[in-house]
Amino acid sequence: MRMERWNALAWLALLLLMMGRVAIAGEQLHFSVFPEPEVVYSYERQRCDWRTIPDSPARAYRRQDGSIALIAAHFRNRVLEGSSFADLRTDCSIVSQGGESADPAALDDRFWVQSLIPLGGGRVLGLASQEFSGLRHDGLCAKGPGKPECWYLSLVALEADERDFSFKLLPRGQRLVAGSNERFDTNTKAAGFLTLSNTVFDREYAYFIAWTEDAAEPGGRGNCLFRAPRSDLVTGWRMMSRGSFVQPPNPYPADGQKPVRATCDRLGNGDMSGKVRSLIRLESRNLWMVVWSTRVNDTGGVYYATSPDLRNWSAAALLAPFDPPWGTTEKKAYYDYPSIIDHDSPSPVFQTAGSTFYLYLTRFNWQTKRPTMNRDLVRFKVTVD
Repeated sequence: MRMERWNALAWLALLLLMMGRVAIAGEQLHFSVFPEPEVVYSYERQRCDWRTIPDSPARAYRRQDGSIALIAAHFRNRVLEGSSFADLRTDCSIVSQGGESADPAALDDRFWVQSLIPLGGGRVLGLASQEFSGLRHDGLCAKGPGKPECWYLSLVALEADERDFSFKLLPRGQRLVAGSNERFDTNTKAAGFLTLSNTVFDREYAYFIAWTEDAAEPGGRGNCLFRAPRSDLVTGWRMMSRGSFVQPPNPYPADGQKPVRATCDRLGNGDMSGKVRSLIRLESRNLWMVVWSTRVNDTGGVYYATSPDLRNWSAAALLAPFDPPWGTTEKKAYYDYPSIIDHDSPSPVFQTAGSTFYLYLTRFNWQTKRPTMNRDLVRFKVTVD
């Protein structure tokens, strides 16, 4: 039976996970993962159409009335909602999607909402990964042997009411959070900022971590730290560069000014090798923690690192040996888009985690055929020993 296969994999994971550890100031962290996942969303039983898939890390938001909204965004963004995490159900309404504009300067092709920020008064700021693909627009780019190609990426800002999460892009002058250092051309392979973590608050600032294809130093690709003052969460975003916070790249300023070029400090000294998907405050250890999926020395899984200050990060360590879907041709279940959510966090955006939390993952059901659209959203209970 399928569940028995999940259990066998999970029990193996449990044995390996007990070895997941990292030394921080002489202290070691140990995590245990419960052997059986809970299915939050089933593609076979709950899909609205064939494109209803979890395509980004899960983000949760507690409304003012206490109900829960959860999004694991696709470029046709839908929301799961319920009175609690125990009764989340898919709303088949497409609450937001991009205009698929053929103009890269419009910043309105396809977007995936990946960060939720309360603005007060029931308003929610969404930060999204915006993908302009020249392959989708006739005459711009031709398909070639390399992947990805003609992939032009940026982070954009949107706003919605917390009741329906129907996100609308902000006006053009406020829309761009971070773009590429170069304007689009048909020779572009992959440029700009691809994806971002959830946003967290610490004292007077908000922070998130984003992956760039070309702006990190050293190496071009890597994770970068962003912050904005609480007083300006819409246009106040700056990225860390040489220890200070500077204006991010903007290749198409809306005000007629010159394009902005900038680089950011790559986090983790090369050890943080995957795209950071989730950022939380681990309250039991007074540390920040990030997770991502990657392979290290042929070992695929969810890896993590910790930090006392969001700037200096520990060595990477294995949290869960759940194979990501890329880098192999084997037919089996794969996992990606890890996200940590503590259902008991007092934060409306669940930015803190205690001694027990959930690891949310997209499960790719590729046991008999790959690739297919068959994906589930699952969660594993994790304890900090």
